Amino acid sequence: MAPSALIALLVALAFVSALQQPSAEAIRIPPMVACTPGLPKFIPCYEPKPLRGPPAECWTPLSKLAPCAGFLTASDSSVSSACCDGFKYMVDYAAICFCHYSNGDIGKIVPGTLNSTRLFGLSGACGSVVRLEAFTDCDSKFDYVPPMTPPSPPPSSSLPPAA
Repeated sequence: MAPSALIALLVALAFVSALQQPSAEAIRIPPMVACTPGLPKFIPCYEPKPLRGPPAECWTPLSKLAPCAGFLTASDSSVSSACCDGFKYMVDYAAICFCHYSNGDIGKIVPGTLNSTRLFGLSGACGSVVRLEAFTDCDSKFDYVPPMTPPSPPPSSSLPPAA
């Protein structure tokens, strides 16, 4: 093959390959595992959420489940977006407070008889995974379950100010 024909062939191949879509773009693998700091990213991974300590009390996080009351008591057949927002918040930042479901304290926020199957079904309905242990292993797995309400402040001293 003559050098000019070889150059023309290489230019044509380069032009055709530039027009094609890259195959990696057609197959996108969603991130399934948390990225490990310091290691190269050979597979798609997501950055883990920053860890927060347990909340001081569980009333505030559990009150975010109030929009779920209709669904959890089986009076509504669908889950609202406000309910999912509250559930996702609980899963991400205060999953330890689900222990108050196990001991019945959640009834103070969500009136009526709660349907356990529907509570567990919120994971699938809202697309946020909560481990079953968050409900069942409250005494054995967790060192500290925050109280439902914040502790009362200590009474102020009734002594008169020193003169």
